[in-house]
Amino acid sequence: MNLAQATVEIRTLIENTNFELFDFDYQVDDLSFKADIEQKILDFYFDYEIGFETPDMFKRKFKARFLRAVSYYNQLYNTTLLAYNPLINSKMSEALEQLSNTDSTNNNTTETDGNMDSTNSDYPQQSIGAGDFLAGANKTTDNTKATTKLLSNTNQTNNYSKVLEGITGISYQELIQKERELIIIIPNLIIEELKPCFILVQ
Repeated sequence: MNLAQATVEIRTLIENTNFELFDFDYQVDDLSFKADIEQKILDFYFDYEIGFETPDMFKRKFKARFLRAVSYYNQLYNTTLLAYNPLINSKMSEALEQLSNTDSTNNNTTETDGNMDSTNSDYPQQSIGAGDFLAGANKTTDNTKATTKLLSNTNQTNNYSKVLEGITGISYQELIQKERELIIIIPNLIIEELKPCFILVQ
């Protein structure tokens, strides 16, 4: 039984004709989300009358409005698929790199002086005192100087990093609720975008 007052209801088109509401291509990255959107739109508007005189005119307007909406909300939905922890809303990173350079010089100098004197004579009777005689004499001079210099250079780099993350200004329960609401509300927002295509009188 058709209870339509002005045009025709969506359910009548679907049940009695070959009419398909979503027989056109559009981009949604998550196929499960795509199926969910289509089913929720059909469920919501199933008893509504189309807002145009003919199904073809309705279909063109519906398609144009739907494509604009789904393009935006598909991007919004993709943000809920990002790899992140929904229970963290604060993250701070701290990094420090410190370079130290040490130079040292060590000088070590050693000096040695040695003198030994003797006199040679062809006269063994030469007295050197107290009745002793000097048969020969030698004179030797030894000067030694050694210097050692040690240089050392040390470079060292110290890296330090710290990450602080957690939750501020809101409870865990509120964060979880907001995350769920975002996923649930997207199909409803698309439904709202499509209202001008229907006669909203039941």
